[in-house]
Amino acid sequence: MNTKQRRTVQDMMRKNLRKEYFYLRRELLLTCPVDLGKLSADPSYAAFDKDGISIYTYSKEAESRMKLVRRHPWSSFRSVKMDQYLTRTELVFQGDTNWVLLLQHKGKELRELLEQYTALTVEEVPRPFWRKVPGYRSNVKRNMYAASLLYAAAAAILLKLLLPYSIEKALFAASIGIMLLGLLCLTIGMIDPTIVLPKLRAKTRENVFYLYSFLAISGFVATFVFW
Repeated sequence: MNTKQRRTVQDMMRKNLRKEYFYLRRELLLTCPVDLGKLSADPSYAAFDKDGISIYTYSKEAESRMKLVRRHPWSSFRSVKMDQYLTRTELVFQGDTNWVLLLQHKGKELRELLEQYTALTVEEVPRPFWRKVPGYRSNVKRNMYAASLLYAAAAAILLKLLLPYSIEKALFAASIGIMLLGLLCLTIGMIDPTIVLPKLRAKTRENVFYLYSFLAISGFVATFVFW
């Protein structure tokens, strides 16, 4: 299912959910897409009401093109932990049953809803400062890698604008050194990661690539900027 088809299905599911709750005589408080990962390739939606939460997934066989796959009353949980990302929120429900739910929705509205309509203890997972910086909030390696390169390039341009030419010459030499160091460690690390990652627990070639290709690329960009 391509992106356009998925959006069409999601729009249809939102409309059908409103009809479903109208017939059930329940007040629909909020609907949002659910990220089920590899468990289901079909679009899924979470529906919140005063009594609990329901998960519906797309189904071609059903008359309404969706089916109820899970339903939990709020009384089956005692607490919920929230971990907020840029566009997603992970909810970890704890109680008679434990349940992890990843929603494509911002956490602020979800928190207000849970605090207003449920008796659950809502706990927000604390985040260090760097996890609040754009590019790092998702905690996805490729996003953090791309953001780091952009920030490094922006820092080099800013230094060039602010610093005198004599210091630029020193930074130009340092940039070449960083680029060569990154290339050298990248080459060695692809052969044996333990040599260039002595303090990291996960001594993998993936970590070698992210760390030392960042040094090599940022050094190259800085060399070009300070040329």
